[in-house]
Amino acid sequence: MEEAKVKLRDMQNELPVKDNGFYLSLILGSNLNVSLLTKNERYRYKQEYEQFKYKVTFFIIITAIVSYFLPYRAVDSILNFLLVWYYCTLTIRESILQLNGSKIKGWWVLHHYISCALAGIVLTWKNDECYKSFRHQFIGFVIYLGVVQLAQRQYQLGTLRRLHALGQGHQMDITVEGFTSWQFKGLTFLLPFLLSGYVFQLYNAYVLYYLSFDCKGQWQVPALCYLFLFIAIGNIYTTSLVILRKLSSSQSYSTITGLTRKYRSRIHLNLMQYEHDHRE
Repeated sequence: MEEAKVKLRDMQNELPVKDNGFYLSLILGSNLNVSLLTKNERYRYKQEYEQFKYKVTFFIIITAIVSYFLPYRAVDSILNFLLVWYYCTLTIRESILQLNGSKIKGWWVLHHYISCALAGIVLTWKNDECYKSFRHQFIGFVIYLGVVQLAQRQYQLGTLRRLHALGQGHQMDITVEGFTSWQFKGLTFLLPFLLSGYVFQLYNAYVLYYLSFDCKGQWQVPALCYLFLFIAIGNIYTTSLVILRKLSSSQSYSTITGLTRKYRSRIHLNLMQYEHDHRE
């Protein structure tokens, strides 16, 4: 049954896409055909997507390091513009991948839309004391996030290749910034670094919240606060769901649950027997 579903999905992917969707139609137009009709074309496009993420993320880290030590607004603007362009391009490429059979989870796509808006807001923030007080923290966050994403990509690509060779993965599976179920196959050591990044996002929201009291009239401060908070909560919630589902489906969890029910029933029977004997 599972093999039939896989074959049916592969056959559907061979057919041209009739509707590009609202987002791609808005940006590229509705008459442009973004269907990749052969497996080779889809695989090559996926590989280009992975290379794009790697090269641009590496360049973002270098730019962020330069910006951290050179306190010039022009350098900061280059960094923020690069972030806006990067996340905007990711959303377009991921929409094309989705139309061609890639199962990208909805939250990680939405996460890139929000990140694009967040970087755009930082780009419009005027260069005053409020901006300067948060500047180093934000750039440090960008550097940390970029390093974690590069490490994730390298390890995820190896795992995806191994799963695909074993017939347990799909050709259009891609690396993600978060944590998914297939990453339990050897990538759990990355989880603490991801969770640290989510805590960093919460800390950014916390600092911006208190900064908003001193920066009256600057809408960027509360807007960034809410966006960081929303991203952090979404990341934590999505990752927690993946972990809980994995634990609930694991054999050890089922064994523990079975033993708990067994001994709970035994205790209940013993109590009933005790009450019966006590009455007699």
